[in-house]
Amino acid sequence: MLQPLPRSRSAQVAAATSFIITLMVGFLPTFAGPGYESALAAGVTLPSLVAIAAAVSIGRARPEPFDAFNRGVAMGAVVFVAASLAIAIHGVRVGFCEPWDGTLLVLLGPGIGCLLAGAWGAIAGEMAGRRKRPALAAVPLALMAPLASVVASFVRFYTSPMVFAYDPFAGYFSGTLYDTVVDSSGLITYRAGSAATLLAAFMLALHLGRNEQGRVNVQSIGRPGLALVGGLAAVVSFLHVTAGPRLGHWHTRSSIGEALGGVVTGERCVVIHPRSMSPEAVQRFARECEANVVEVETWLGAKGPQTITAYLFASEGQKQSFMGASGTQVAKPWRAEVYLDADGYPHRSLGHELAHVIAGSVARGPFRIAGTAGGWMPDPGLIEGLAVAASPKEDDLSMAEWARAMRELDLLPPLHRLFGLGFLGESSSRAYTASGAFVEWARKRSGPEAIRRWYGGEPLETALGASLPELEKAWHADLDALPIAEAARVQARARFDKPAIFARRCPRTVDACKDRASDAARGGDLAGAKAQLARARELDDDPAIAIDDALLDVRAGDAKAARDALAAIAQDEAKPKHIRIRASEELGDLALAEGDAAAAEVHYVSIEVDLFDEARLRTLQVKLRAARDPRFREAIVALLVGRGARQPERIWSAEMLGALDATIPDDGLAAYLLARANFDQGTFEDAAVKLDRALSRPIPVPRVRAEAARLRLFTACGLGQLEDGKRALEIYAGEPGVRAARVASLRRFAARCGIAVPELAAPVETPKTVPSAEPAPAASSASSAPSAPSASAIPTPPGASAPPTSTPPAVRPPPARPPDRFAPSTL
Repeated sequence: MLQPLPRSRSAQVAAATSFIITLMVGFLPTFAGPGYESALAAGVTLPSLVAIAAAVSIGRARPEPFDAFNRGVAMGAVVFVAASLAIAIHGVRVGFCEPWDGTLLVLLGPGIGCLLAGAWGAIAGEMAGRRKRPALAAVPLALMAPLASVVASFVRFYTSPMVFAYDPFAGYFSGTLYDTVVDSSGLITYRAGSAATLLAAFMLALHLGRNEQGRVNVQSIGRPGLALVGGLAAVVSFLHVTAGPRLGHWHTRSSIGEALGGVVTGERCVVIHPRSMSPEAVQRFARECEANVVEVETWLGAKGPQTITAYLFASEGQKQSFMGASGTQVAKPWRAEVYLDADGYPHRSLGHELAHVIAGSVARGPFRIAGTAGGWMPDPGLIEGLAVAASPKEDDLSMAEWARAMRELDLLPPLHRLFGLGFLGESSSRAYTASGAFVEWARKRSGPEAIRRWYGGEPLETALGASLPELEKAWHADLDALPIAEAARVQARARFDKPAIFARRCPRTVDACKDRASDAARGGDLAGAKAQLARARELDDDPAIAIDDALLDVRAGDAKAARDALAAIAQDEAKPKHIRIRASEELGDLALAEGDAAAAEVHYVSIEVDLFDEARLRTLQVKLRAARDPRFREAIVALLVGRGARQPERIWSAEMLGALDATIPDDGLAAYLLARANFDQGTFEDAAVKLDRALSRPIPVPRVRAEAARLRLFTACGLGQLEDGKRALEIYAGEPGVRAARVASLRRFAARCGIAVPELAAPVETPKTVPSAEPAPAASSASSAPSAPSASAIPTPPGASAPPTSTPPAVRPPPARPPDRFAPSTL
């Protein structure tokens, strides 16, 4: 006979255990209080505990089925309430991030999951009760459903593009570490199915009883209406599962391919893309994919899968809805697939993700990754470091130079942290750059074969011929020989001196507030935007938020308040230097917008020497031209700064720039600015014409001529104009002030494009033209691409044991959030 729940030993032990576990987990910064992390942690641990406690209790007593069902659900409620108390204690201790949304996430995730686990525990208890030792049998039987759920999610993760999972017990797992803003809205519709399942189970239990032999059988209770309700609930639950792709709860390769609808097949790359994407853009991407494959294979000295499938999504939102990642680019090496945003040309992450796949050809294990235990225990530093080194992004400094700057600022992580799970404890910018710099150095020292052996599982000491401390000492010695400018140190601190997500307070809430503020400002709701920034400032002392708030004052017409706030930040020596620089630049923009060109020039000149970022320097010099030359002032202010409420007026700016281009034939700045807009819009033919015109004229703004040549190289490669591209590269490399790292990057791009670059020791072979195909359901073309093994993966955040999967795919984090969400982008 069942004891009353308050006196049940099983209930007492389960509630106490859940409270202690949740309380301990809550001392991790991002797990404190109700939110995504605390909901996930509770969802991973509590349902199994509930199922075991319910099964043990019911297995011993063998009550009537309806009583058993009620006891199991009640057990789930008690355990969840105990855990919720611990979550609330941490919320009171450190403050609540988003009390209502976070609480709803906890309720819909582990809250409903515990009720389902209790219902399953009743079934397991009934089965255990037939054994000689019911308490002993109850444990494995209780764990069957939660483990089966894990296996189902894992199978979907392994056999489809998905990285996210909706789990009946755990709730929602986003699957990505670097997307701080998690959209869990689908959990509401998912839990509608859970409610139908619980209702069907309740009605079934109501119609169950025991016969004379003590066996469970169906009995009539004389209430056909209740039976009908239970049947309908069961049908709804079944249909809910089958409608998963329509509801966004799960997807397959076929469902994603059919939704995107376009396919282009080349020798090495199959591109599945949105039907809305222009054929020219698809062809450019496909050619770029083929060229990157060859380049990475040359760097690694190994051949990857014969065919790699690239899923190209129209937007971050579309990618998130179909496979789970939004700003994060993802590769699944064991599937020979990459998942990317349509990010323009050249693509910022394509080579990196392809490197993960190609590196899988020398890796071990089912995920084809670098790591111990036959590839089951990932080494994220080596996985990501190899991809960064094999396909370095275009940047102001080389990876070695950035590592040197980090070392000087005491920000360079030790190698024993980088090449282990400590990688996840560093900020993404620091961890990726440092690991990439070391792998690049190790390849130069020991050769690509040593890197392949290390990646394939051979101990580092054997593969590289020295211990990690010895290698670290030698690497640091080489780094110390590199000179670093003071402006580069300022830029390095701004880029790398950031906490990892697990060290931040309410990172998801803060970033969500910033996103909502940006959206509200774009929609004209300035009061709403300020309210969101105010909430972000309550949780995060990032001084950049204060600058964003001042810009809202400008747009609201209160220029004096904005000026006072920005001046206070610019003059505050306690603020980081890059923050003071940005505040000074905003003061210059404010003065320029108000017509005070002299004051604007003073602000701009004062920070020019401290800026290192090429794009910001170039943009600053264009604004300086506006301050110094009245002929260009109105057009540049309209383009970059905006007047009055500080909203850029690009159409009007284009009209004025067109007039300047026609009336000032000895100045190429207007032609460049018009070409820049064409390039950003993807109209390469128009951009090429204007860039040629700009380069044929003097351009009295430093750095703009180099940028015009850089864009001309990109347009030439995109249009197949290789001779024009070669000339553009020569112009770029010959411009004074162009940094060596950028020249090297452009030469690599030119070689991938098919331009002969003598300076490259091993030129990359020219990719062949990719044949086009009519848009068709991706399912058919997808089947032609073999799931050749390949690899690279990084472990999940503290929840690696979460039901969705135990080993996530290789990823490239989203680019750093722009320093100003309310100002126009750089040129």
